[in-house]
Amino acid sequence: MSLESDNAYIEDIPLLADADTLNIDKGISLDREAAAELVDVPADLEASEPSIHSSSVTIIFISLYIGVFLSALDGTVVATLLAHISSEFKEFRSVSWIATAYLITVAACQPLYGKLSDILGRKSLLIFSNAVFALGCFFCGISDNLWFLVFGRIIAGVGGAGLTSLSSITLNDLVPLRQRSLLQGIGSVLYNAGASLGGVFGGFVTEAIGWRWAFLLQVPFVVVSAIAIHFNLKTKPIPLERDTASETADKLSRIDFAGSITLVFTLVLFLVGLSVGGNFVPWFSWTVFFTFFFGCVCLAAFIYIELYIAREPVIPLQLLKDRSIFGASFTNWIIMMINYAQLFYVPIYFIAIRGISPTQAGSNMIPNFLGSAIGAILSGTVMRTTGRYWWMTMGSAIVLVLGSILINTFNLTTPKWAQILYIMIAGLGFGGLLNCTLIAMVAAVPPEMQAVTTAIQYGFRGTGSTVGVAVASAIFQNVLGKKLDSYIIGEDKADIISRVTDSIEEIDLIPKEYKADVVQAYLDAFHGVFYFAIFLSAMVIVTCGMMREYVLHKSLDRS
Repeated sequence: MSLESDNAYIEDIPLLADADTLNIDKGISLDREAAAELVDVPADLEASEPSIHSSSVTIIFISLYIGVFLSALDGTVVATLLAHISSEFKEFRSVSWIATAYLITVAACQPLYGKLSDILGRKSLLIFSNAVFALGCFFCGISDNLWFLVFGRIIAGVGGAGLTSLSSITLNDLVPLRQRSLLQGIGSVLYNAGASLGGVFGGFVTEAIGWRWAFLLQVPFVVVSAIAIHFNLKTKPIPLERDTASETADKLSRIDFAGSITLVFTLVLFLVGLSVGGNFVPWFSWTVFFTFFFGCVCLAAFIYIELYIAREPVIPLQLLKDRSIFGASFTNWIIMMINYAQLFYVPIYFIAIRGISPTQAGSNMIPNFLGSAIGAILSGTVMRTTGRYWWMTMGSAIVLVLGSILINTFNLTTPKWAQILYIMIAGLGFGGLLNCTLIAMVAAVPPEMQAVTTAIQYGFRGTGSTVGVAVASAIFQNVLGKKLDSYIIGEDKADIISRVTDSIEEIDLIPKEYKADVVQAYLDAFHGVFYFAIFLSAMVIVTCGMMREYVLHKSLDRS
């Protein structure tokens, strides 16, 4: 792909994708002449944009990304809490549901917020998301048994899904694409900070005042964020029909309830199957079979509803026909799988193989945050300065491949400087890709499709993080079991294997003659996860290569 061809493409078709036409919604097809007309936003659409002053933009940005930071933090905060929670509730076998319940709910709900915010308005859904997230965190903090805690995590996930996707959707309304690239980079830094520092925060709070406060301390910040949004953000829903959109009955008729329900059931069934398979039940079991089977049934129903029934589809599937949107979506899906495999299993390397505490292991992931912050800010600065993102995206993909390869070289004696550098390199590639792909997707569609497109992006991110944890867990547990069975010999074999697979803390308690073999088995399982990560990172280069270069406009009307 050459820059010369990109320039010509940019001049000829400023907003749309590859061919002469692109179906952007049910029953709507835009050709080249229509594309030119979309450069000027209709008067009524301009009226639906926020009415704010520049000082309010800063307040709104901070308020939005408080929620983004906390939502990302909640996805990984439990990594250092599980041992304490399982000890208190005596539910070690089921304790992983605390993590997966939140991730599954976020993944299932994120795609819904785009179209709903077009119909019901950004502000109302943002306040709703903050309120539900705060309620979920409160429930987690007062829980007296494991399953009420899981319920609280599900409630928090419903709100957390809106906090992440609606922040970018609202930012689309406030800031032109060229300027937004840097702000989105800063937003990516805050998201990555939450995801990377969740384990550190959880470990520190747990040791200081107890694990419940890791959830309760988030509540006042979310409340302040909601209040700031209420008084500073003024938006209106974008109408489908200019003369009827203000009526409540018409708003309700525009909501794709059938599509939303089938989408949620599809994602939940698939993600539950991935989460329980290999961990709670064998992969070839009736439980896994039925979750995947009914997941496929719900998926087929969802596709039919979106293509032939829904008045305003929650996810216009025609968008995925565009190669830029398709490539950016699957790039996000893959890089989230890689990143969450790192966030959950690199700390296991430090704890089980290098013998440090969970809090220290969480602190050792700070280079991941620093690298992703540099990648996000650097990519945002380049896009704002040059108006281009394709080569920055490809460069970030190559850096991610390099970082994944280097992390897989970790062994029993890897020096500290190498650990820091390798983790930072992987984070650098991830941060650049996270920022570039979102800007690329928004640039590829007309303004009225930005909310739905952004929600699709976050939907792929949410499912990617959940699938990444589930698949990495399956690989790790399978390799660990096989290696322990191969390495451990003697009369105590069954007891030793049972102890070290149920708890990492048991590694320091088993007889010394078994410890070296157990540590080697854990190292082999770690490498199994990251061979998979290397394969995924190579796929990212392919998906990034599918994207085209689009204009990054300097004004909200994209003129």
